[in-house]
Formats: sequence, structure tokens, C-alpha cells
Amino acid sequence: MMTFYFIFAAVVLLIQLLTLLEGYRHYLFTRRKYRPKASKYQPQSAVICPCKGLDTTFDRNINSLFDQDYPHYEIYFVVQSESDAAYRRLEEIIQERKSSGHGVKAHLMVAGMAQSCAQKVHNLLTVCQALPDEVEVTAFIDSDACLKRHFLGSLIHPLRRREVGAATGYRWYVPTDKRLSSKVLSVINAWVASLLGPHGWNSAWGGAMAIRRETAEKVNLREAWRNACSDDYLLTNQVKKAGLKISFVPACFVASYEEMSWRELFSFARRQFIITRVYRPRLWYLALFGWGHFVVAFWLGLIVSVLLFIERSPQALFAAVLPAGLQAASMAKAAARQVLIRKILPEDEKKLLAPGLIDIFLGPVTAGFALLCVLSAGGKRTIEWRGIKYYLKDANHTQILSSRTEAESD
Repeated sequence: MMTFYFIFAAVVLLIQLLTLLEGYRHYLFTRRKYRPKASKYQPQSAVICPCKGLDTTFDRNINSLFDQDYPHYEIYFVVQSESDAAYRRLEEIIQERKSSGHGVKAHLMVAGMAQSCAQKVHNLLTVCQALPDEVEVTAFIDSDACLKRHFLGSLIHPLRRREVGAATGYRWYVPTDKRLSSKVLSVINAWVASLLGPHGWNSAWGGAMAIRRETAEKVNLREAWRNACSDDYLLTNQVKKAGLKISFVPACFVASYEEMSWRELFSFARRQFIITRVYRPRLWYLALFGWGHFVVAFWLGLIVSVLLFIERSPQALFAAVLPAGLQAASMAKAAARQVLIRKILPEDEKKLLAPGLIDIFLGPVTAGFALLCVLSAGGKRTIEWRGIKYYLKDANHTQILSSRTEAESD
């Protein structure tokens, strides 16, 4: 029996070594690229920001869209209806900016109810269909993202290369309360963020992505979106089908200030993994394998080691190499990403201290929760997103089951 255990341990530790090397590659890439660089590529751009309800730091996030160091862009805010709480506040912010003589032009559009796709996707389609001809690049930004001044220029910069179909940033959740659940949200998100890098399997994130208009037309993005639930995964799929790359921009990590209860966190994570399983099933299986083998191997190794120590077996120390090695690898990867994010978001260093310590020292525990969320998405196709229930028949067909007047936050 112990022979099988040691063979299993050797295989698992080899996998961890490979993931550690990939993590180090991500660390080097991000450390080299997180500082913004001046770019001469500054095409006329449209920033589309779909809104529903008031996010935790709504005003701060919206105002950051107006403060970009980029010369040629207009902002298009879009909501489902005028009764949305975001509509009135957006009107006020736009008027405040206009009165102060701010140079960026902003539009506020009402999309109406979606019929065959997710409400967010419907909102994006409404704006895309109304963009003026002179717009060359479209950037999609979520209302819960707080941008630095260099963000838009950095996001658009990779699109100067013809082989790049789309560029993406990513969020980093910064907890705004003291609940453990909010900190675990930040940790799980950090694991996902560390998968992006200088390779060909990047996925665009809908909260911070940009695409050339000619590329969007080439890959039939608007047509693909008409029955979709996921804007970013479908954009990723269409771009890659055309043989183009998704470029990850470390300088475009954005702070997302959020707080969640355990129930909200589980619901949010489960929804994300259901969408992933439908649109990019390989990623879902990768998450299942990645967290699954780590959690099973660590806790199995810990139990076996404790039992052998109790029996005073000479094999106890050798058995303990598995959980110790897994913990060491987990701590090394977590420490690397936490060091990086403090360089990228130094203003949030204090708020990220507790999530960072949890990430570094409690990897096997938080990985267990993440695995539970992944497993809960298996075989499921119904999600609730901002007060609307959807049935995801497949990546190209979405059915709206019901909607409520008042939206629930993400």
C-alpha cells in the first residue's frame, strides 16, 4: 500500500514543480510588464460601461473612467432601464463632469430588456450597434473596476500588433469589510489571476478588455453575442477561432472593491464556474484537476503522515514529504503573487494584508472551498445574475427564465 502512496506522492510533487515553474514565469512576466509605458498608438476609441445598480465604490469607479491619460475616447454608459439606481447617479456624474469643463464626452443609453441573451450582453450590443464610424477600438469596462490613469492607453497598446485579436486586464478583489468571506474571495480571485501570462491560453475578462472594430467584425462578434450569456468567453472563443491572440496586460490589473457574505461568495463562484463549464469546458476541468489533486493529496498525505507518526513508523518522515512539499509550493506561489500585487496596487497594501496571509498560509483550506464551488457547478446550467435567471443550453443559446425588478449585486 505504501508503495502506491509514494508513487502517487512523486507524481503529485512533479505536477507541483511544473506549476511552480509556470508560476515563476508569470511572476517574471508581470514584474517586467506591470509598469505603464507611453504609446504612440492612440486610435479613436469607445469605452463601453454597462451598469446595473450601485456597486460598492460606484462613484469612484465611474469617475476613474473620465480621468484617463488618453486623448481620443468617448464613454458610453448603458443600463437596462431608467428605473435602475445607476441611471440617475450616472446622469448626475455626467452633468457634474460637464459643468466642471471636463473634456471627455459621455453618453447614457437605455438598452431595454434582453430577449435572447444575458442582459449585460444585450446592453453591450445596443451600444456597439450605435457607435459612430470613426471609432477604431472598443474597450469594455465593468462598473466595479477602479482604473488608474494609464489604464486605457495600456489596454489598447497591444492592439497595434496585427496578430493580437484582443487585449485584457484583470481584476484584483480588495475587501472593504472585515468578513473572512470577503478575504477568501480575494484569495480565490488571485489564483485565477495568476493563470494569465505570456502564453496562448489566456482568456479575456469582460471587465477590462479591448478589441479593434475591424477585428470584431472579422470574427462576427456581434452575431455571436446575440444568443450568448458570456461576453468575455465568447469573445475569447471567436478571436481564437480566427487564429488571433489574447494579450494579457499586467499594467491593467484593476482594483475591484467588494464585500461578500459566504452565501454571496458561494453563489458568485458557482455562477462563474457554471459559465466556464459551458463556454470553456477545458478550463473547468483544469480547475477541477488543479484544486482537486492538490486538496486530495495534501489532506491524504497529512492523514497518512499523522497515522504513521502515531505508529512510530520509520516511513513517517518520508510520507510527510508530500503534504510538506505541497504546502511549500503553495506558499511560494502565493507569496510571489502577493508581492506583485503590492507593487501594482500599493495604495491598497493594508487592505490586502489579511487576504495575503490567508493566501500564503491557508492554501489547502481555501483550495478546499474553491474545489467545492467547482464541483457545485458540475451538471448545472441554470444561473442567477443580477436578479435574472438564465438557462445556458449551450455556448450559443441562452434562455431567460425569470427576472426581478430589483437587481442583486454580483
